[in-house]
Amino acid sequence: MNEKDVKEKIKKEDVVYKNEETEPMMVKEAWTAYKMERIYTYEDYLNWPEDERVELIDGKIYNMSAPTEKHQRLLGDLYLRFGNYLHGKSCEVYISPFDVRIDLGLGKDSVVQPDLVVICDLEHLDEKGLNGPPTLIIEVLSPSNPNHDRVLKYNKYLSVGVKEYWIVDPRKEAIMVNLLKSGYYETTTYQKGDLIKVSVLENLTINVTDLFEGYKGKEIIEVEMAREEERDIANKLLEAERKSAEVEKIEMIKKLINLNIPIEQIAIVTNNDKDAIANFAKEISQKR
Repeated sequence: MNEKDVKEKIKKEDVVYKNEETEPMMVKEAWTAYKMERIYTYEDYLNWPEDERVELIDGKIYNMSAPTEKHQRLLGDLYLRFGNYLHGKSCEVYISPFDVRIDLGLGKDSVVQPDLVVICDLEHLDEKGLNGPPTLIIEVLSPSNPNHDRVLKYNKYLSVGVKEYWIVDPRKEAIMVNLLKSGYYETTTYQKGDLIKVSVLENLTINVTDLFEGYKGKEIIEVEMAREEERDIANKLLEAERKSAEVEKIEMIKKLINLNIPIEQIAIVTNNDKDAIANFAKEISQKR
């Protein structure tokens, strides 16, 4: 029985909808109760109204609230950092909306839309998203329903074997990193001043202070690079970084080095290792 059939049945029976524990309810309440009780499938999910953004977890439908500005800024920053690191490597990063299908056909279908996923088993990618658990998931907590990520999704991701699950708390400015060890999550909470070494990706470290204080490249452009020429070059460098335009990126780095911008500042803007920028500067100096 689909939504239309149920609503027609409720109307014909003059708002009578009962289960063993409740009295008759109004049509809207009846339909809400029906949705909560029913077990949905992946096919139901595919046919869900396009103007409603939902997730399907163990056969239950959950509405997704609109993200806040801070949520989107944090997510965008994380995507940029992971994307820069993974450029040219064997794993890939995706951000929501992106369907991750798990436990299909086992009686309790699940289709989730994590905020960010890193996928290293690329053979499970298809035109509809990912069929199976990703290697790493990051969720940024929603102020309206934090337990959706802390409890419901935590248990789901654990059950399907997600190796690394981050829960980013914008309000507390903290990140809870859950690492899969012997069937359980080993949890460590990181705060400003800490560095997070990504367990499933070699040599990628996230500075928690940088993440919560905003994208450092922007601060450098506005404050530390005060001259108009420097700001213009830094803006072009940031744009090249976002587009992964390597040739343009190298040219902008050369210009900043020639303007005697400190190597530490260039390294932050490009999200690169300071030693790598120093070696590049040395090569430029030798060619002069």
